[in-house]
Amino acid sequence: MPESWEQQIAELRTDVKHMLKSQEIMQKQIRDLQKFSSMGAGGLKALVVIGVVLGVIAKWMGLFD
Repeated sequence: MPESWEQQIAELRTDVKHMLKSQEIMQKQIRDLQKFSSMGAGGLKALVVIGVVLGVIAKWMGLFD
């Protein structure tokens, strides 16, 4: 028995609600990934600075040996 157009519209509305919910979840995950990658970049910069400082100290100590 074919479905009435009211039932089809109700199903379409339900599908749209599910798609919007999925979109919200994906946007939240993207924001979380962006925040995580920003923190990772800051950590790499800190490691580079620490490495440079330790390299300068090692070179300076080598000059006095």
